[in-house]
Amino acid sequence: MAGRVEFSTSITPIVTIAAVSNASAEHDVIESDIGKSLGGSASIATTSSTAHTTVGYSSGSPAYGKAIANGGTKVQLGADATDYKMVFIKHTGFEYNSSSELSTTANTQSLIVYIETTANMATSAKFTIPDGGAVCIPSIDLGTAMGLWTESAGDATIAIEYALIT
Repeated sequence: MAGRVEFSTSITPIVTIAAVSNASAEHDVIESDIGKSLGGSASIATTSSTAHTTVGYSSGSPAYGKAIANGGTKVQLGADATDYKMVFIKHTGFEYNSSSELSTTANTQSLIVYIETTANMATSAKFTIPDGGAVCIPSIDLGTAMGLWTESAGDATIAIEYALIT
């Protein structure tokens, strides 16, 4: 028996049509450029055994990561030079309290995620995740001296839920 991770993703582009006085209320419709929801799903084999290795979770409980305020030292998730079968990163919508407990203070600042493409962050790709949002990236190979790094887009620390699966 082999281990695997199943995943899916979808998007629906929406546009808001303004209200027309004495005719119609404001309403949302699917944007006409795509005209539908887009999505896909797949399964990634993780190991030839029944168990895989996960960083960020243990016995069903998250070990929250921390994205510090913009302009500080970026925080690395996982280790350099790791071939991850699946990367899951979620902006919890809360400030960081500890690795085992979320703060009760909401945080709506965006989470910035960097994929380091050369040593010492000399070159990196980056994307942002809004509060409550998440991404999954299958089959990411972080070559020699490369890694995943995070920071808050604002002045408050963000608690990150993540699972890095090998």
